[in-house]
Amino acid sequence: MSSATQDLLDQCAQRIGRTLDPLAERRLRRWAEGTNRAADRLVDSLLARPEHEWTAVIFAHRAHRHDWYKELAQRATIRDFAVFLLENRAFPAFVPLLQRLLDAQICDEGRAAIQRNLADEQIPVPHAELMARLMSAVKERAGADLRLESYPSLVNRTLVFYYGYYCDPWHLVGSLFATEAMAYRRVTRMGAGLARLGLDEADMEFIRIHSNCDDEHARDWIDGVIVPSVRMQAALRPAIATGIATCLETSARYLDDLLARARRDRAVA
Repeated sequence: MSSATQDLLDQCAQRIGRTLDPLAERRLRRWAEGTNRAADRLVDSLLARPEHEWTAVIFAHRAHRHDWYKELAQRATIRDFAVFLLENRAFPAFVPLLQRLLDAQICDEGRAAIQRNLADEQIPVPHAELMARLMSAVKERAGADLRLESYPSLVNRTLVFYYGYYCDPWHLVGSLFATEAMAYRRVTRMGAGLARLGLDEADMEFIRIHSNCDDEHARDWIDGVIVPSVRMQAALRPAIATGIATCLETSARYLDDLLARARRDRAVA
């Protein structure tokens, strides 16, 4: 991975809540041109279907069914979990992404759906606090000297969300919809692995809450945001479909690398 791409990610993470400087925004748009193009085939598949079938496309994608989640549930150590969580430290917080999309909505249904999601993020306490508690507990149990890496698939998967945030909110709608649609399997497999490793229920409150609400959030994205917005402005379809496809494709490559590393580490243990 080039230092320039890592620098771009660092700038995106540092500027959340503000705008990028013009040079960084141009670099982010150039990065997205190549990344979005790599997902063109999946974009075409989505655009050939009505919006209510897009969830099924997400569920059929290998990013949703990836064996990395089986690894987390059945074999990952507490140090594996710590590295997995802490390497994602540059991933944008969910609330600023939702606030960006709230400003971009064009219909009452979309605004209401995102406001519901924002409200849910505060119950019973801000979910960012619950995630911080989980990460702190995992890190403490994992001990010192964790080897954290940054690699192309991780950076690309993360930049997808920053691109949507800074450059194209409807691309971000697609990426967040895909993320929420896949969340139940991801979160429950994480929960199974952390419970297997003996993490306290209090530290796993983030897992419990999200395993209960993410399916409802995913339905809200498609029924409350995407369908009514596209009904009002059909020209939004390509950006939303591209956000879905790019999220899925970059996520799959990232999960490939996580699983390959885990298998490599087991082989030499």
